[in-house]
Amino acid sequence: MFEDNDKFAKLRALASGQAPEITAPDVRFWNFEKDGDVMGTITGFNSFTLPVYGEQHTVIVQLESGEVISAFLNDYLQKGMDLKQAAVGDLVLIQFFGKPPGERYNRYYLVIQKDKPGMF
Repeated sequence: MFEDNDKFAKLRALASGQAPEITAPDVRFWNFEKDGDVMGTITGFNSFTLPVYGEQHTVIVQLESGEVISAFLNDYLQKGMDLKQAAVGDLVLIQFFGKPPGERYNRYYLVIQKDKPGMF
C-alpha cells in the first residue's frame, strides 16, 4: 500500500481517515460525507486501535458495482449491527443523513437483510 520512498505515506493515510494497517490495497476506505450511502453484501468485519480514539470497528462490504469497501462503524452503527446480528453474506444498507442543524452527531439509518430467511 505504501511506496518505500515515501516516508510520510502511512501518516497521510491515517490523517485522511484510512486505517492502512487493516485495509488491503484493493479495499477502499468509505467516507460517508463524501461517498454517501452504502448498499451491498457484507464480506467481513474488522477492528483496529488508534491511540486517540481506542478500538475502532469497520464493516467490509462488496457494493452492487463489485467494488469492495471498508466503512467505519460509529457506536450507533456498531450497536445496530450487533442487535440485528449482522453476519457475512447479509445485505446491508447504511443511509447517511449528515448532521442536523444544532446537533453534534451525524444521523444514519441501518438496514440488515439476513442471508438466510427466517433469521431476525
